[in-house]
Amino acid sequence: MVKCTRIPLETGAHEETSLSADPKSDEARASVTGPIEVFKASELLAGRLREQILQGQLQEGAPLPTERDLGHQSGLGRSSVREALRILENQGFVSIRPGRGGGSIVQLPDRADVETSLEHFIRGRRFRLRALIETREAIEPASARLAARHRTSADIESLERLSAALGAAFDNIPEFLRVNIEWHLAVVTATHNDLLIAFMRAIAQAVLTATDLEDFNSDEVRTATLKIHRRILDAIIAGDEEAAVRRMRRHVGSYARLVATRPPESLEKSTKMEL
Repeated sequence: MVKCTRIPLETGAHEETSLSADPKSDEARASVTGPIEVFKASELLAGRLREQILQGQLQEGAPLPTERDLGHQSGLGRSSVREALRILENQGFVSIRPGRGGGSIVQLPDRADVETSLEHFIRGRRFRLRALIETREAIEPASARLAARHRTSADIESLERLSAALGAAFDNIPEFLRVNIEWHLAVVTATHNDLLIAFMRAIAQAVLTATDLEDFNSDEVRTATLKIHRRILDAIIAGDEEAAVRRMRRHVGSYARLVATRPPESLEKSTKMEL
């Protein structure tokens, strides 16, 4: 059962002052640092179960105790137990199977859960275009290096296929932009780093919006994109990490410079994205 423990507050030379001290005393006033947050019982139970899952005490695929058993063990009512399980389900830590023989099964959040959470965070915070550009400049060159180091034959095949699709979509700008983002995501996928992949997939829609600028995708720009993609891919295939970094940095940096030269009103479509 969850119990409330009274913890003495430390002051001065190891003196202890409890919350029951004289409220008029200087020591009591000094010990109050702000409002105390009281968590709901369901949140405490969810937090305890989540920690046991993360620490491996509850293994993936194992069933949790029944609602009745969890209530008995925790001293909480059925409604609080159900709310705790819903919290864990929403966070991706359990799957709830209805009906006879069902119950709550332990699972670990997968990359899709991370991508969705990041996407909601990015879109909800309404970051400006500059933040997106700086993020790409920080992440994509490093991703190109890792892709050159870790790429497999399947990764190369995927990048070659997308390069061909990008060239075929040259005269169809919306399709060209969509395939362009898929190509960049394929580079990150070739890193085989789940954190990088999840992050880049989370910002993919924002990147697509940011590249769809009026008068920004001329024949000249699209031709240059095809050429630099080819050079980046050649470096990745050759396992030349330094060339892959250098070429991707030049590629993403050229986009940043082009955006910087445009008047603010021309970026309105992109910053509707804010994100």
